[in-house]
Amino acid sequence: MAKWECYRCSYLFEGDSTPEECPNCHYSLTFWIEHVEEKPSTVRSFVKTDPLTIDANESAYDAAREMRENGEGNVLITIKGVPVGIVTERDILNKVAAEDLPASKVLVRKIMSSPLITVAADTLLSEAIKLMAKHHIRTLVVTDNGNPIGLLNQRAIIGDQFRVARKAGEEEVSEPQLQQL
Repeated sequence: MAKWECYRCSYLFEGDSTPEECPNCHYSLTFWIEHVEEKPSTVRSFVKTDPLTIDANESAYDAAREMRENGEGNVLITIKGVPVGIVTERDILNKVAAEDLPASKVLVRKIMSSPLITVAADTLLSEAIKLMAKHHIRTLVVTDNGNPIGLLNQRAIIGDQFRVARKAGEEEVSEPQLQQL
């Protein structure tokens, strides 16, 4: 039987499948972290090095184009090469498109989230996830000795677990159960 950890309160659940709600904090969970007792995972195992960067004086259009061309969901905003903020797909959607602003005229420094929330590379993964939940964010800047080395985001954390779960779900569905909407 597997052990699972609530990313919000660290409650341990033992079972073959996880509940939709944490029995301890009653938070409706979309994912659980597999609990490993011998050596807990650190952020370093999930960090994505070499993130996209763009200067703070570039436009939201330029940022969106870079993200699309590179298959990324965010871009670090820099001033003189130093990361000062982050712009995500959601920022462009909510702060530019939903406001009917011309993306080519909106500077990323006007829509970036700043200051950056950082986490040390040797931090336990469960602690980093709690930090994301606390700040209602999906991406953290990872540092090593105070220097940024990359990004940690929910996609990287869920990654393989999501692909495995999706594949298992596809195998369970037989053709007669599929319906066209």
